[in-house]
Amino acid sequence: MRPTSAVLKSVRVSLAKPEVSLYQIPALSSVSASDLPNNGFGTGNYHIQKTKFQHWPVYLKIQNTKIQTEVKRIKGDVIQFKKDLLKLNPDLEIAVNPQVGYVNIKGDRVQEIKTYFDKHLA
Repeated sequence: MRPTSAVLKSVRVSLAKPEVSLYQIPALSSVSASDLPNNGFGTGNYHIQKTKFQHWPVYLKIQNTKIQTEVKRIKGDVIQFKKDLLKLNPDLEIAVNPQVGYVNIKGDRVQEIKTYFDKHLA
């Protein structure tokens, strides 16, 4: 006699399930800053990556009569980058967008910023 699905359901044997222990989250007081990944980058330092054609990501942004120089691809501490630019030229008017990693500088300063990058970052 061939076994049917009804017969097989009635004879089902439950398998023993292995015990799985739950993951215990460590207390915050037991974790130090040195244990965390990427613990040093982004506080007091930054990196500006060149484009795929090896140009600095410095662009002229024109909106009606407003002309700005925009620096993109800033990874790390954008505020520290602003401070370093102001050390090189204190006359710059700089606006920072830290979430995106953009810096806008008032006026057409593209060549000036690129020469700063060639001297200090390359």
